[in-house]
Amino acid sequence: MIYVGIDIASDKHDYYIIHDSLVYFSKDSLTISNSDSGYKKLHKDIQTFCGAMNDDRVRIGLESTGFYHLNILKYLTELGYDVELINPMIINLFKKSRKVHHPKTDNLDSKAIAAYISQQTDFKPYTIKSYHISALKSLSRERFNLVEEMRKTKLAIYKLITIIFPEYHTLFSNIYGESSLSILSSYSSPKKLSRARAETISRLLHGKCTIDAYSIILKAKQSIGNSSPQLEFCLLEKISTLKEQLKRINRYDTIIKEYVDLIDSYITTIPGISYITAGLILGEIGDITKFKNVDQLISYSGIDIEVYESGKFKSEYNHMSKRGSKYLRYALYQVSKTIWRFDPAFSEYYLKKQLEGKHFYVILGHIEKKVLRVIYSVLKNNKPYTPQV
Repeated sequence: MIYVGIDIASDKHDYYIIHDSLVYFSKDSLTISNSDSGYKKLHKDIQTFCGAMNDDRVRIGLESTGFYHLNILKYLTELGYDVELINPMIINLFKKSRKVHHPKTDNLDSKAIAAYISQQTDFKPYTIKSYHISALKSLSRERFNLVEEMRKTKLAIYKLITIIFPEYHTLFSNIYGESSLSILSSYSSPKKLSRARAETISRLLHGKCTIDAYSIILKAKQSIGNSSPQLEFCLLEKISTLKEQLKRINRYDTIIKEYVDLIDSYITTIPGISYITAGLILGEIGDITKFKNVDQLISYSGIDIEVYESGKFKSEYNHMSKRGSKYLRYALYQVSKTIWRFDPAFSEYYLKKQLEGKHFYVILGHIEKKVLRVIYSVLKNNKPYTPQV
């Protein structure tokens, strides 16, 4: 077996090649530029060494360093190499386990990576599915952040309406709906709206709206709002921003659904898990086989309980550790708010905890663990979720 350790940097990469007979390609690591010619040189050196050793079995290890590893990872996997993406912390611990005091150089790092993968018993090469999961992680996080931006935009619109036309809040159940935004875009103040024709307003109202045009115009005439060109301009700008954000989110939803389908997971058979939530969960968990048991996954998610004890003191109020991904915890929270309403087993569990006098959010914390156990089982066994009555 031939082992290749690659130390990743932004503009160059260092690699070290060694055979399991301890014959090495070069005494020290070699450097290539982060370019097509550099990648081709690496491939040529690997193939040359394979020929010299009469061994075509190759394992390559490289560190996950932000985004600098993505191009060379894609290049090597498309050539058919078995490549493992390794957490830099693992390599750092591996080096420390071999020598307490060690210098930090690219030469030694690439050697350490090669040595690490040569001693691995559970080498896990990167796959096409890994690409899809990585894409989901990136897309879902971008969507999450975009939704957070949209929340701030909605808050800004709410504040502006409160100043310009405070009575408007009572007209629609959702002031950010299509009908509401259409009216605000056309009539940005109660004064303008009070002069509008009822027929024109009616055409802007969605069929499901319970309010009629005459009631809207009457509210506008009676408004105590404080309008100004500056406030109206800000309102129209925020509405324009919100509409664009909604379009962007819809585009993210479409591509996230495509990647969830490509992974072909049964996770959406669990009540409360939509395509969007599935994308967030799958992206954050990654390869389920890296978790030996569900307790490791619970700890990874940060929903495990952090116990504090010192001497004779034992805390009665313990909290979630909140280590790991906040995105995964958010997704679990969203699922937990829904699943107990539709799944018989979770409904029974919720009522049991409620009878024990647990607070609503404490119960949700328990449900989150139960949900994660179900997710672990579905992903591990690759089978649909079966409700237990």
